[in-house]
Amino acid sequence: MSKLACFAVRGVIEGFYGTPWTHAERLDMIDFLHRHDYNAYFYSPKDDLFLRERWMEPHPTEAMRQLDELIDSTRQRQMQFVYCLSPGLSMEYANPVHIKQLVQKYRTMYDKGVRYFSLLFDDIPMHLLHEQDIAQFAHLADAHVQTASRVWEMMQGWGEPVRLFVCPTQYKGIGKEPYIQHLGQHLSEEMDLFWTGRFVCSPYLTDGDAVRFAEYTRHKPFYWDNYPVNDLAMANELHIGPLRHRDPDLWQHASGYVANAMSLPECSKIPLMTTAAYLRDPYGYDPHIAWKQAVAEVAGDADADAFFAFADNVQSSFLCEVESPRLLEAFLSFRFQFLQGDRNKAVSELNLLFREMEQTAHQLLGGMSNYKLAKEARPWIEKYRHWAKVGQSAVALIDHGTSGRVPHAAFHLMRLRQWLKRTERLPQKVCGQVMQLFVDAILQEVKKSS
Repeated sequence: MSKLACFAVRGVIEGFYGTPWTHAERLDMIDFLHRHDYNAYFYSPKDDLFLRERWMEPHPTEAMRQLDELIDSTRQRQMQFVYCLSPGLSMEYANPVHIKQLVQKYRTMYDKGVRYFSLLFDDIPMHLLHEQDIAQFAHLADAHVQTASRVWEMMQGWGEPVRLFVCPTQYKGIGKEPYIQHLGQHLSEEMDLFWTGRFVCSPYLTDGDAVRFAEYTRHKPFYWDNYPVNDLAMANELHIGPLRHRDPDLWQHASGYVANAMSLPECSKIPLMTTAAYLRDPYGYDPHIAWKQAVAEVAGDADADAFFAFADNVQSSFLCEVESPRLLEAFLSFRFQFLQGDRNKAVSELNLLFREMEQTAHQLLGGMSNYKLAKEARPWIEKYRHWAKVGQSAVALIDHGTSGRVPHAAFHLMRLRQWLKRTERLPQKVCGQVMQLFVDAILQEVKKSS
């Protein structure tokens, strides 16, 4: 499929809550995005005070120097640097001074060569907060329409063409909700309107929903896809699985697409590579193939197999219904073999599986060629190692218990409980419920026989 037929804007947004990326990480990410056919980097870290809480103030001198470097880096790669402001926590929409300050901050970036801008009204109250605003505007959507329209009108006098992306306060749903419908129908069609789909984190994005959104709002949706971001309630999940469940025809009904990355930039590269594969060729996209290729490139050839074995157990996200599929299949095979076939073989194969898990964890913890990837993923790899030790204790308990070696079985039951307690202290989500269900079933059998 021709790249000309794909999403016109293919971006990644640094839009998560938590510690922002470092300057070096941003420069590295821009280079990575360019190599994988992204054409826009959206600068919007939630914890940058001068984009949100202190949006009226200019960026400090050192921060501005770094922004200059980021802008130059994108320009050299024929990419767009998208400057995003989030004034909604304190902005008085009826205050002309605030409008002037907002436009001036954009103008400063325009003078540095930026031509893509974003006005974000996400994650603020759904009602007007200031008396003057309440008196002047019918409702929040009216205030946002007039503010965005005034900013857009003033930008038209700057000379070169610019683009403005607007993020609604209500950015999920079907597009028929009163706020977003009013906003869309009253904003110029030249502005782009962010939308996350039916949910903040949408398991599916369909062309049918995109068509209806455009009918309700008179704007093609500009997708803000909250994957692989793992902030707030998702902080214990490591979103390194592939992008899934995005319709291949979505590009025909959207004005663009931006993926919200994790605070872990190196880990983010794996799912972002799969997203890039989807954006390049939605019809030919195969999540599993794209995922294996991404792991191989980011982890490196020497560690690819080990990292992929680990990654298969940390797919928990709103996109993935099945966790640890290979481990689950091994347990089902063990159960059948143990009850219907060769018990010794069943125990031996399961013990080998858990020893391989531990060996994989030690390899990844001990010296990956991609040190940064290993460092970012370390808490999840450590949890994976703990589950391997739990599994080995469980197999030893089964082996000795079913062979009548009661003292040995009692010892391994104690070890199982010790390792389980240590493992449960680690909050990271690894293996989903698969290991827990396996252990619970064993402990239930022990309880029955005691």
